[in-house]
Amino acid sequence: MLRFWKLPEARVQVLELAVAEMATNVCRHGYGGREGGPMILQLDLDAAGLRLALRDEGRSFDPARVPAPRTPDPADPDTWPEGGLGLALIRSAGRLEYASDGGANCLSLRVAEPFA
Repeated sequence: MLRFWKLPEARVQVLELAVAEMATNVCRHGYGGREGGPMILQLDLDAAGLRLALRDEGRSFDPARVPAPRTPDPADPDTWPEGGLGLALIRSAGRLEYASDGGANCLSLRVAEPFA
């Protein structure tokens, strides 16, 4: 869909990576690695920009409660994180919004200027 909407290839790749990370987080943390459950991806494009919304029925998780990781010191490998950069990657692609209602979660990524 992103290519159909003629987003630049570099933007498409960043958004695909962000959605893959969102889905991985749902599988790993929302569904706890068990057999899983439903996930629905909805894409909307309008005058306000692009919205990618991932809905699931896993455990509730609000990414706003997770602080941004510390900036590592390139000269000090002890400051380099081994993991936990998924949310930073997703946040770099757009603005995150989260809602939970009656056992359903929706994590949305909003991109105000998808063609830039």
